[in-house]
Amino acid sequence: MAFNGEIMMRKGLTLILLVCGLFSGQLMAGHKGHEYVWVKNVEHQLRHEADSDELRSVAEESAEGLREHHLWQKSRKPDTHFR
Repeated sequence: MAFNGEIMMRKGLTLILLVCGLFSGQLMAGHKGHEYVWVKNVEHQLRHEADSDELRSVAEESAEGLREHHLWQKSRKPDTHFR
């Protein structure tokens, strides 16, 4: 009989964890720093994704330029030796 109770306890815990996992995204969407946007139609969603892709590519290009400039500046510095 104790074995059957242990199985039921394990199933109950599994169910609770599953429900918490399923609804955690909805709860996090309401927290500060997370934006939950309702999409009115497909055209609006596609425009939003295109804008996001464009912004992402501009940011990546800018980051690459800054990275190259930093490496160039770093290569011009004389080596320092600590003793």
